[in-house]
Amino acid sequence: MTSIEPPKFGTDGLRGRAGVPPMEPETLRRVGAALGVLLQRGGGEQRRVLIGNDGRESAPWILEALAQGLSAAEVSISDVGLCTTPALAYLVRTGPFDAGIMISASHNPAPDNGIKIFAEDGTKLRDEDEAEIAALAVELRPAELRTPRTKDRSDLLIQYEEHLAQQFPDLDLTGRKVCIDAANGGGSELAPSILRAFGAEVVEIACEPDGWNINADVGALHPEALAQAVREHGACLGICLDGDGDRGIFVDEQGTVRDGDDVMSLFGLDWQQKGQLPGNAIVATVMSNLGLHKTLAAAGVKVHVTPVGDRNVVLAMREHGCAVGGEQSGHILFADHDLTGDGLYTGLRLLALESARKHGMSNAFAAFHRFPQLLVNVPVARKPDLASVPAIAQKAAEIERLLGDNGRLLLRYSGTEPKCRVMIEAADAALTNRLCHELAAVVTAELGS
Repeated sequence: MTSIEPPKFGTDGLRGRAGVPPMEPETLRRVGAALGVLLQRGGGEQRRVLIGNDGRESAPWILEALAQGLSAAEVSISDVGLCTTPALAYLVRTGPFDAGIMISASHNPAPDNGIKIFAEDGTKLRDEDEAEIAALAVELRPAELRTPRTKDRSDLLIQYEEHLAQQFPDLDLTGRKVCIDAANGGGSELAPSILRAFGAEVVEIACEPDGWNINADVGALHPEALAQAVREHGACLGICLDGDGDRGIFVDEQGTVRDGDDVMSLFGLDWQQKGQLPGNAIVATVMSNLGLHKTLAAAGVKVHVTPVGDRNVVLAMREHGCAVGGEQSGHILFADHDLTGDGLYTGLRLLALESARKHGMSNAFAAFHRFPQLLVNVPVARKPDLASVPAIAQKAAEIERLLGDNGRLLLRYSGTEPKCRVMIEAADAALTNRLCHELAAVVTAELGS
């Protein structure tokens, strides 16, 4: 066995170019073996792991490598096949499984892949457990490779479909047209099937995965095709998933794209007016638009702010007892949906709104007024503390003084890519654009790759 670099878990598991460490067979076998060792502690019955994927070409050999490592640790492996991350999390939580692994790089392009590991309760693995797996992966010397025995459990997906049906017992979409863009990913079969089960007339976009077309100018990062389809077909709503279906971007009946801030504003205001918003508060990350804060504040709704990442949102929702929270990117979490990001579930909640059915989805979203916002991703060669780079710190301080209370600057590194995110909001679009590009130019000059 060759030595490997310790796999570095990011904000959403392991991720990278398929075939390049850590997403290559040797590291993945060791990660599988390390997870197996972690699960087998304490003895008892044989441990069981459920694995799913979002349809990328690299998924089969990644599954085989993980299964080889898990088999070496005497773990039983079941494969649910093409599915969404929330479906996998639900099946792990409610089934006879000790852990789950989703093979997915979410919104990333097809050459990338990754793994998200879930504990037996369907939540993402704790940081300390990921750190232990990383350490064990370096130390372990798995026995001679064996051909793993993997059980086909694609039949389990019907349980997730039945679960959503039970969540919305009164939802009848008969006579309503819904467009679904599954990003040619994990929700390509599941999402249209579930919408039709509620009676909807479904228009499918990007629901034909071929291993290489996932997220290719479609999905949550590219809702333009969905917006056009909604207008052309006269749909009441468009639902746009990312590759693994844990986030959703939406399009109202007028063809306007609605992101996570729109959704959080809608439910925050609607539930507050109905007296159904615990603590009169929601949770959002630092990426959410300043307009969300001002819109909700005007109605007496507080926004608890967290760092980026749905794991941080979950922690804050539990701490403050909030019913809804999420990210601008479309990860929306509901307390009564096990705090699991699920783009399709969010879409069903929108479709279940009586006000939207009577007056149109655009009317339901109308109260939210967004500040002009620009985000520029700057490729970087290194990631020093941004405050320690004088030119960047000086320019950032200058912009913050200029914006005052009528704007916002966010400067941070990506947790999964060699990029620095420069985001600015201001009441004036031209000012937002100018300041964002000025700061991005300074970051490029100091750190650019």
